Amino acid sequence: MLRYTLSTFLAVVSLGATVARAEPLTLDDAFALAAQNNPQLRSAHFNADATSGAIMQAAARPNPSLSLLQEGFSGADRTSTALINQTIELGGKRNARLDVASYRREAALASLDSRAAALQADVASAFYGLLAAQRQLQVANESAQLAARSAGIADRRARAGKVSPVEATKARVAASAADIETANARRRVATALDALANATGSEAARTRTATGDLDTLASVEPLTELLPRIDGGPDSRAARAEALRANAAITVEKAKRIPDITISAGMKRISTAGAAINQAVIGISIPLPVFDTNKGALLEAVHQAEKADADVDAAHARLQLELTQAYAAYETAAGEARRLKADVLPAAREALDAVSRGYELGKFAFLDVLDAQRTLFQGESQYVQALDDAHRAYAEIGRLVGAPASPTRRDAITSMGY
Repeated sequence: MLRYTLSTFLAVVSLGATVARAEPLTLDDAFALAAQNNPQLRSAHFNADATSGAIMQAAARPNPSLSLLQEGFSGADRTSTALINQTIELGGKRNARLDVASYRREAALASLDSRAAALQADVASAFYGLLAAQRQLQVANESAQLAARSAGIADRRARAGKVSPVEATKARVAASAADIETANARRRVATALDALANATGSEAARTRTATGDLDTLASVEPLTELLPRIDGGPDSRAARAEALRANAAITVEKAKRIPDITISAGMKRISTAGAAINQAVIGISIPLPVFDTNKGALLEAVHQAEKADADVDAAHARLQLELTQAYAAYETAAGEARRLKADVLPAAREALDAVSRGYELGKFAFLDVLDAQRTLFQGESQYVQALDDAHRAYAEIGRLVGAPASPTRRDAITSMGY
């Protein structure tokens, strides 16, 4: 069983690891394809990169302005004034903007981790879904072969007059039903390939056969140890970063209530009766907050911060519920798979072998054989479905806590680089 972590998954994107096109397709190959091709992951990367520009812009100071004033247009009497104006921000506006931009970047990076964790879970679920579909096709093929063999035996016994022709007809019907199930299993494999191609964002996944250990299930840490790890997961970090950004926005709106001053310095040239006089000019401009005190924007920022704080609590409760449900689903599916493998399937195979041998000797009716075949086929299908459900639940647990639920998977992690 391959182990996968968020850090190893993200490692593929950074280093741009190439995916081998040779058959077969492993889980690491699927991760690499997704890291290179999934559009949602690329979108999250671009969003995180854009926040660097936001920080750069938040650090910028106001530009100076140049103004020219001409009074009078006659050659003898006129006044020309040239001024350079510089606005000076007061109240810590620049630092407040930088705080907002920094928290926005933290939120974007956490969202990138969240998108990567979700993609990792999607790819793992699709990959194991494909493995399960391939196994179901194998089971269906074996069932069809067994049904065809039984139909052949029934036909020979009917021609020999040992059984009624009706049994031979029933056997052919059972063989036809098994062929139909095989065709359905092939379509499910095609659907699983579509799901994997969609998750990875690469059509290359359609041309390769998934290979991996479907039967080995990972051990999961107790739920009491997993629940505290929610706070370190990417979804929780994104919610907290957004709350910090919203609270920092309050400081920005408070700072806007403090007027900025504009300092002017320049030169005035006065021409009167052909004589020119130059004078230095210095000025200061201070807005008067009489009508607009930014009270509305401040009130909005306060309520937005309260909403963000409530969203943190809501996200924590939601993640707790989702983790509890995923853990229960994993325990249920894993327990079902273990019981089927240890008890049901061996007994079903033994019963089918005994009934088949007895039917050839004339000790059992074909309905007994058909019932034994159906029991074994249903048990094997149920076993594969339980394995698929367990792997999907395990991937969901990893998404919620931001890492594998257990560091003790049986096989070593294949380093993928990022």
